[in-house]
Amino acid sequence: MDLTTIELRNKKLLLEYDLPSRVEEIQTLAEAVEKVLTDRSDLAFAANLCLEELITNTIVYGLKGAPNRSIKVLVSSSDDWLEIVIKDDAPRFDPFVDAPIPDVDADIEERPIGGLGLHFVKTMMDEAKAYFDGSGNLIVLLKTLRT
Repeated sequence: MDLTTIELRNKKLLLEYDLPSRVEEIQTLAEAVEKVLTDRSDLAFAANLCLEELITNTIVYGLKGAPNRSIKVLVSSSDDWLEIVIKDDAPRFDPFVDAPIPDVDADIEERPIGGLGLHFVKTMMDEAKAYFDGSGNLIVLLKTLRT
């Protein structure tokens, strides 16, 4: 499966959200996601877990904690997919390539810090890709809608 070959039939924008670049603002975004996915709490949980991980990393590492920036979040659905797009203006970074790969089999005491949250993102979503468009990073997540 590849993002370039996935057709999003009847795509509908559910949420367009401008998030101030402060970690404490993520809870308000989570509440907005829950509202638009009220009939799918499992999907809202997965979306919010992924958003929290990716946006926290963007704020802390990409934007170096700068509180005056904005991160755009779009949540859309189609007949078959939930699509989440995150857009920031941080320096180029592909978390799915550049972040450390966790050793999930290592003992918790021996496991180095980093990468576990991204492991959850890749596990919970069917597709997770990052792009740099010249003005910032664009992360696209896709989750199959199974009823």
